[in-house]
Amino acid sequence: MLKLQVDNGRIILKAELQKDPGNAAALIMANYADFLELCVQQDPERYVLLLRNQEQRLEIIESHKNRNAWDDYAAAEVRMHLAMSKLLFGNRLSAAWDFRKAYVQYADNARRWPSFVPNKKNLGVLQILLGSVPDQYTWFLNIIGLEGSVKRGMTNLTVAATTKNPFQEEAQLLHALVLHLLEQEEPEQAVTRATSLARANPDNLLFHFAAMHLLKKTKQSDAALYMYHNRPVGKEYLQFPFLHHMAADLYLFRGDYDTSIQKNQLFLKQHKGKHYLKATLFKLYLAYLLYDHTPQAKWHFNRIAETGIAETEEDKYAVRYVEDAEEPVLPLLRARLHADGGYYIKALQDLKQMKLTTALPLPVRAEYFYRKGRIYHGLEDLQEAIAFYKKTIDVSGTSDLYFAPNASLQLGYIYLNANEPAKAKAYFKQALSYKGHPYKNSIDTKAKLALSDL
Repeated sequence: MLKLQVDNGRIILKAELQKDPGNAAALIMANYADFLELCVQQDPERYVLLLRNQEQRLEIIESHKNRNAWDDYAAAEVRMHLAMSKLLFGNRLSAAWDFRKAYVQYADNARRWPSFVPNKKNLGVLQILLGSVPDQYTWFLNIIGLEGSVKRGMTNLTVAATTKNPFQEEAQLLHALVLHLLEQEEPEQAVTRATSLARANPDNLLFHFAAMHLLKKTKQSDAALYMYHNRPVGKEYLQFPFLHHMAADLYLFRGDYDTSIQKNQLFLKQHKGKHYLKATLFKLYLAYLLYDHTPQAKWHFNRIAETGIAETEEDKYAVRYVEDAEEPVLPLLRARLHADGGYYIKALQDLKQMKLTTALPLPVRAEYFYRKGRIYHGLEDLQEAIAFYKKTIDVSGTSDLYFAPNASLQLGYIYLNANEPAKAKAYFKQALSYKGHPYKNSIDTKAKLALSDL
């Protein structure tokens, strides 16, 4: 299942479930197949069937009398999969209820079966996520009786990742992803763990995706593309269109616009879901614009508003860009893309082509200083980075641009790593204070995680 060879997994499970339809461990595995298919392929035509399958498994498990540790764990896992499946397809209220039930089940399992290691995996993840909820929402957690803790969650997840158990590799993968989310540790620690998993399991497509994701997030574009080109392929694997969308971004960062266009067109051809469609059209618009194909750029720009849904931050950003309808400043755009890919020297060269004046619109001036801060931060010139981040905050003022909150977040990380906790705390709190910007969810989560650690 973790290799994303789910059809092969289903074949193995079929004989076991025919022999023992109530086998809790086999039911968990069967649920992975449906859950992973929904997550990876996002096919709305398969949603009702695959969701019903999960609900039926949960009914079987919960009907067991004299339940043991595996029965209780299976109930929590299937409930968790159900919640995530519903959330992915927009059923938020029902998903929230299932998340609550799953968390309560995991917590109860921990009391009833304290030595059952697999239970610590998702219990830890949920504790971390609940512990990172921004302060303004904790009242809701109190009402529904849930309490998170980043510290306890990391302890549980670490035990699951370091103790031999059937779900150890999955726990190791989740541990790497959570480490990146926390960002208190050096980002290389999370990347090293994910890439090590991928290299140790060359036939595991999920591990290659995770490694590619973290390498992209940490601006190591060439290494991320290496993972993409060396991923396992074959008919036995689930078709994974999102990998092509990620690769398209990486080629866009590099400045290979033709290949970026090809990869996003392949994504649109294979993808059956509604997420990331606006983002893909936006990236195609950027690639054609920078490739100097203005008619194609305009055509894709005009389709963004009418295509897909705006639930992911990428899609929301694309909508915001269309609504703002500001004329792009090409050197600034190239600098942003080069910096996002980790090509910092090229990004500085791009910015040298700009003439910054007070006549330029506020978003352009704010982004100019923010990009310079990110570039010098990437080059580890922290004094320059600090100066430009502070300039970003000053120039942005009370606007709803995301540059100031992100600059505050980055200043928090710089001072945290410099062992100046008071300054770090002040900037993390400042990052939380900004309202209405397009990346509020992710910035608030990261700032809250950092504050909880402090």
